[in-house]
Amino acid sequence: MDQVTTERDAHVQNVDEGPGRRWRVWNALVAGIVAASACGEEPPTAVDASALPSPPVTVELRLPWSEYASSLEVFGGYGAPAELGSGVVAQDFGGTLDARTLVRYGGYPVAVSVRDTTGTTRPDSSLTFIGGRLVAFLDTLASRADGPVTLALGAIQQEWDVRTVSWTVAVDTINDRRLWAEPGAGPVVPLATAVWDPAEGDSVWFELDSAMVAAWADTTDASRGARIDALTPGVRLQVNGTVLRLNTRPSLNPDSTFFLVASQREITFVYDPFPEPPPDGIRVGGAPAWRTVFDVTVPRTLNGPEELCEAVGCPLELDPNELSFAGLILYSRRTPEAFQPTDTVGVDVRPVLLRDALPKAPLGNTLVGAFGRRIAPEAFGDGEGTQVELPITPFARDLLRGETPQGTPPPSTLALLSVFEPISISFASFHGPGSAFEPVLRLVVTVARPVELP
Repeated sequence: MDQVTTERDAHVQNVDEGPGRRWRVWNALVAGIVAASACGEEPPTAVDASALPSPPVTVELRLPWSEYASSLEVFGGYGAPAELGSGVVAQDFGGTLDARTLVRYGGYPVAVSVRDTTGTTRPDSSLTFIGGRLVAFLDTLASRADGPVTLALGAIQQEWDVRTVSWTVAVDTINDRRLWAEPGAGPVVPLATAVWDPAEGDSVWFELDSAMVAAWADTTDASRGARIDALTPGVRLQVNGTVLRLNTRPSLNPDSTFFLVASQREITFVYDPFPEPPPDGIRVGGAPAWRTVFDVTVPRTLNGPEELCEAVGCPLELDPNELSFAGLILYSRRTPEAFQPTDTVGVDVRPVLLRDALPKAPLGNTLVGAFGRRIAPEAFGDGEGTQVELPITPFARDLLRGETPQGTPPPSTLALLSVFEPISISFASFHGPGSAFEPVLRLVVTVARPVELP
């Protein structure tokens, strides 16, 4: 019986293993066919690198002045020194510059609280001014002086207008133009002298007697005011402001002295010589401020450089969207010593919206940002030739497109100016067309290569 059972079990085992073995053989055969097919062709998801389009080509072009710009002009007269709220004094600075600061004060205090002889504090409007002191505050960083400077204070004797006054003209308003009796806001009545040492502080004061203090109290007198001069040659000082400190004796307590303050109402400066516009360069800034304007064109057809032509073919019609960047490259020029900057210069560039209205044409929005392109003062001295780039990409794209985003004809004139007008007696200078450092237009162009079918 055991033998029968064994034979039966063996038969059943053979029956069970037969179909499974056939299935295993079939699966192996299919796998072999698939493997063989894979060796003969690529999977359907594979990408042929040679079938992809070539990456775009980016090139940089530098155009000389004659290929993009024309009609350069320099205009002056924007703003007035009085708008600065500060003054300048100079004596033969740079071998040429003389400058004088003019100040005028508001009304004096009319009453003061005084403790009388009984110890009671009461208002006192019967004040006797017995003298005073004019204090001038100087900017030690912006001033140019190698040592102590002697300054002089004088009383102006002629009516003057703070908005229109100059070295030779005292008043220049509508239907009223009056010259100074002496150029340089003169003559004056000498009042006092003082010595300012930049190593000892930022202020200097002039003592005043009671007669002078009383003369300046009349606010209806258009001639009242003070003139501050530099007597030491070879210096240029910036006066940040002044104050008039008054010594007064109240009637309620005549044995005591009070110190009161008359606020500065007006301050400006006059200077000589006034610089002439440059015949062959670019000027920005100053007081009154200078602007430089010129017309711009952007080439629509490119015939180079070689790498561009090899990649996409030339001539190439430039699309505005293919212009990645446009920048105006300037090279700094040494400014005359008398007007060299002592602080960072902010240069702005804006489109001129109505060229025919120059020099008072309206300007568009800044192309370089609210603070302009900041340039160190050394660039206009020993650092002559410093490269400065001003981005003008939106302006250049509009020229290529032939219209602004608003659908209006684009302006084609640019103005270079200081961020604030005026900002200082000093100004920035750049090389103009025709020089070895003439302005350059830098264009960065990105163009897609043509797609070729296999």
